[in-house]
Amino acid sequence: MLAVRVAISNPDKTAARETYLEDHKRHLRSGWVGIVQSGPIMDEFGEGSGGVVVADVGSLEEMRRFSAEDPFVLHGVYSTVAIYEWRPTIGGRE
Repeated sequence: MLAVRVAISNPDKTAARETYLEDHKRHLRSGWVGIVQSGPIMDEFGEGSGGVVVADVGSLEEMRRFSAEDPFVLHGVYSTVAIYEWRPTIGGRE
């Protein structure tokens, strides 16, 4: 199944973002889940305002566990995190 994590940044945690950025990237590249796509989301001014991860997982619980161990989640860099099952219908997998 494909799962999507949409995370919105906490504007009060800019310093923590810089501190944990490399740890966050290592976590995403760890192979814990099969990431299909990942990257920042930008606001209307071109500033990073969060991130999206699309991953091939066995269950939403697997994605929740992966997300919970992300340094950006652990250290409050993200103010909100939402995880959804995604079923692409156009241009996606069958």
